Amino acid sequence: MSTNVDSNKDNVSQWVAFFPKCELTTENGECERPVFIKLRHPKTDKCAMYLVGNDGYRIYEVLANKEKCSSWFIGETVQKDGSLQILTPVDPLFLVLPYLMKSATNGMFMTIDQIISDDDYPQCNRLVKCCEKCDMSQVSDTKGSEDFQAYRYNEEKAVAWLSAKVKQVEIKLDEKRIHVTSGAKSASFVRSSKGNVIEREEYTKYAVGLVSDYIDISLAEKLTKHFGIEEKVTPKREPAAKRIKLSKDLPEATEDYSKYLKEKPSKGKQSKLTTQQKCLQKVDKKGMKSISSFFGKPSK
Repeated sequence: MSTNVDSNKDNVSQWVAFFPKCELTTENGECERPVFIKLRHPKTDKCAMYLVGNDGYRIYEVLANKEKCSSWFIGETVQKDGSLQILTPVDPLFLVLPYLMKSATNGMFMTIDQIISDDDYPQCNRLVKCCEKCDMSQVSDTKGSEDFQAYRYNEEKAVAWLSAKVKQVEIKLDEKRIHVTSGAKSASFVRSSKGNVIEREEYTKYAVGLVSDYIDISLAEKLTKHFGIEEKVTPKREPAAKRIKLSKDLPEATEDYSKYLKEKPSKGKQSKLTTQQKCLQKVDKKGMKSISSFFGKPSK
């Protein structure tokens, strides 16, 4: 379902987005407007747009698909921003994981509201409620009672949780018969028209690549290593000065290689004329001026 989202009532600029139907109505049928927030992207650490569902637990990543020279006709207005916002659901643990890893530096157990704290992105406190329905023990050690719990990052558990995510992606790729094309780093895929079975190794590489787009680089490396995926690294070439060993004791050539060189025609010998050049020689040139004469100084 598509809808128009006006980020500011005083601003005529609008967005066009595809929304899940469940986020546009409540159980009572009353319309509620979901909340857009800015958070750190778990991989790039840069600002990214997210949407918190009307229940406060679901969260979506907002991805913009923008074509060049595009706009929207909305009512009686033309919106210059012709991008289409697409919402994709995200597991809140992906967004909490960077904060959990950061808090692990002191080695102490901390409550979720202490872990999720960011002065640059104050709206991150909405993740606290999102985590109420998440199983934090999948990525951390827990301590305390059900009413009051503290957490500490556990890398082994985190890798195991991410591995399960990779397996889920593998299953979906297999079910949908998706043909993956360039390994783990590829972002393009096409549906196989013949339904060819893709090797499991290629599915694993692609799934690891997708999951790695939402985690820290260091953690992505551990996930890649966990699945035994070897990244192809181009060997560094040494500078030419190091590769070439100069020596005065170079062996003399045993064959005269100069005989393979083509001899240049001597000044006395004329090269063969083409057919066009022979025809030009037969033309009567009396009364004709050279083209260079037109560019000389005028005679007084």
